[in-house]
Amino acid sequence: MTTIYKILFEVRLLHEFYLTKSDGTSIFGAANAAARDAFLQDFFDRTQRSINSDIDYRIPASAATLYKNYRLKLVPTYSGFKIATEVLRTSDGGKIAFKPVAPLPTGLNVPILLVRTNADFDSYTNRRFKPAFNAIYYISNDNTTGPKIFPFLTNTVPTQIAGTAYEQGELSQSGGIVNAFYVDSSGNPHFAPVIGKSFLTEADRILVYPSFQYYFTPADNVKNASFTLKDKDNNTIFTNTVKSDSPLQNVQLRFDESKLKTLPSSVTETAALYILSVTGDGGYNKNYKLFFLQATAETEEAWGMINIYSQPGDPAFNCIDSKGLLLTRLNTDNSVAIAPPVFEVFIKSRYAFWRYINDQGKLLKDSHGGTLKLTGNNLVSAIPQPQTYAPIPVQGTKLPNPKLFYPVKPEGQQIFADIIVPESDIFPLGP
Repeated sequence: MTTIYKILFEVRLLHEFYLTKSDGTSIFGAANAAARDAFLQDFFDRTQRSINSDIDYRIPASAATLYKNYRLKLVPTYSGFKIATEVLRTSDGGKIAFKPVAPLPTGLNVPILLVRTNADFDSYTNRRFKPAFNAIYYISNDNTTGPKIFPFLTNTVPTQIAGTAYEQGELSQSGGIVNAFYVDSSGNPHFAPVIGKSFLTEADRILVYPSFQYYFTPADNVKNASFTLKDKDNNTIFTNTVKSDSPLQNVQLRFDESKLKTLPSSVTETAALYILSVTGDGGYNKNYKLFFLQATAETEEAWGMINIYSQPGDPAFNCIDSKGLLLTRLNTDNSVAIAPPVFEVFIKSRYAFWRYINDQGKLLKDSHGGTLKLTGNNLVSAIPQPQTYAPIPVQGTKLPNPKLFYPVKPEGQQIFADIIVPESDIFPLGP
């Protein structure tokens, strides 16, 4: 008998760094899933480098038996991966359907670790430099942490809150528009609209180890802090109070792993969710939704984890139907009637001011109008630019881009990407 494997689901990691054309348009501007398919196919056909150069997809050791028992296979794709399962052909409603050889339970969850293969990934991927705690990304098709919009696996971009200390490039939404924060050369804050509505943000960076440090900023001015961890039933798992004569900088939190439901494991997302409350003097009050990650050698390397449930809370994200069949259907001529589900993750690249510096350290001439502004001896882009693999124009002007994979430089509330240039017609010396 012939062994047949069919795709249970696909996950695409769509990163602005790689999926931006030389005219500056990115996959985020594609109107719909079909347009994104075409965009991705074009890059694949031209053998363009993808996120798979810097990210590896791994089956957690703790899930090896699960993959074996349910005949699951991890198959890398151009910009992500697919999970296939062994099936038998059957029929349903006049269509060819597929029944898993090992029936998939309603509550089955399939974990995949996302592991950096080098440090380049952090150099070009947007994220906070100074989060309240170190965590990795938790990406799921369930809706325990809030409603999601198919086909995107990310949580809702956080609502913009006045008085919040945003970092450059940090995303928030206001009036249904997603914005990236930055501070201009005069110290004025701005929220620049970005194309797209669903992105990986700090709201997804919620998978922590049972022991981690919580960080306060000097502006918090907290000397007395209380920490409380509760489970889904509002039971208190942990409490701790810390007092100091001077403002706290960080507090080490250690939770008893034997009292926690950790991932990856065969547990519902609801059961694994915890709420950490942090209060302090001066009205300090923060609440965080958290999942806990098993502390192993392999998870220490992880950048994130994807956890896909066969039938999550929202039917739009199902991988199997009510009959236990794959969603895929073929017509009698074997043409595709219904394709397997494709889930997507939009990932923004670093958002940095491009700073042009003469290779002799001399004063550059202010000759680029509003595109570049003279700051000291250097010319700096008027607004931050996304980091991209293919060179892109700066506000419509073709100028040198930062070297690939060079780290950006945080300075105060701004982040810079330095570009060393010789004296030339494009960059004459001042005044």
